[in-house]
Amino acid sequence: MALTDKMGRAVFKKLSLTRTKVLHAVQPMRGYWLLFLVLIFVLGSNWVLFLTPFALFSHEIVRVLTGHIPWMLIGIMAGTLFFSRLWCSVLCPTGVLLSLAARLWLFRYGLAGNCVHCEKCTRTCSVGTAPSNTGVVKEGCLACGDCQRVCPARAIAWQRSSWRGENSQLVPVDDIAATKRQESRRKFFKAAFAVAMAAALWKKTVWAAEKALRPPGALPELEFTAVCNRCGRCVQVCPSNALCPMPITDGLANFETPHIVPRRNRCDLCLACQKVCPTGAIAEVPLEKIRMGKAVIDKPRCIAWNEGKMCYICGEQCPVLAINADEYHRPIILPDKCVGCGSCENACPIDGEAAIRVFPN
Repeated sequence: MALTDKMGRAVFKKLSLTRTKVLHAVQPMRGYWLLFLVLIFVLGSNWVLFLTPFALFSHEIVRVLTGHIPWMLIGIMAGTLFFSRLWCSVLCPTGVLLSLAARLWLFRYGLAGNCVHCEKCTRTCSVGTAPSNTGVVKEGCLACGDCQRVCPARAIAWQRSSWRGENSQLVPVDDIAATKRQESRRKFFKAAFAVAMAAALWKKTVWAAEKALRPPGALPELEFTAVCNRCGRCVQVCPSNALCPMPITDGLANFETPHIVPRRNRCDLCLACQKVCPTGAIAEVPLEKIRMGKAVIDKPRCIAWNEGKMCYICGEQCPVLAINADEYHRPIILPDKCVGCGSCENACPIDGEAAIRVFPN
């Protein structure tokens, strides 16, 4: 992100001040955002972990390797070009945690020499925390050292944490915190109320999506979405490309979790996904105990049932022999044998929606 930010500053030189102003305008919301994410995580949904750097970038790399467009990574880079370190400083939970931890630093960059007021440090700082006006870097400093490197007078150095007050005297950080304690309390209670309301609404919206057809051996739905870390390994090893990540339109809890769309690709029941799942969201279940879903015949659409034509393709493609033919050579489902692999739905010859569909358990 540092390289992307430098590119943004080089390309949009006239907008450098605007980029920093936008960042400063939204920075006060990062504490509320972190509180919201923590609450969501405590409620049992781990999609929050997807926003952490390791999980996010490893997932996007897998998308590239599997031939998909890394939309999240592209969006973050575009946001960095136009809005400086917006992602790192405000939206990334890891970045926000590190920023809050920075308040405990015993040392930080500050003016330790004769400042010539060239403001090179101000123009160089990507997050607008240079010490030119305050005597010490502001909250949100990334400790990248750019301000120190560009200072022609070598006036910036590490020093004990302090702040310059209105009378230009250095004021200890603890004193500043004490003067703002009452205001912080009000902000906290407002944030807690807002997050509580958001959590109440979240419960109704996140699970609004239809139940998905999950990989063979997947845990029950609520457990699966709570345990799956969206790493994409199962998607990558699937030989038939049956597994694909769910879009954000299916709800935050389902976002980027693997599911099967039988009409597009069927599950070959190779069980490779079980072997690579690092979290146990896809348990190692033997083939005879796999029950992903059940096939249902839409008789008005089925040409064997509705038109009396000879068609038994679904039965021929079923790998577990869960489809038989009746006395009129029409397919019938044996529910006790059906595993929900989607082979029948995938092979159905009619145009559009298949005459036999697999519904998740």
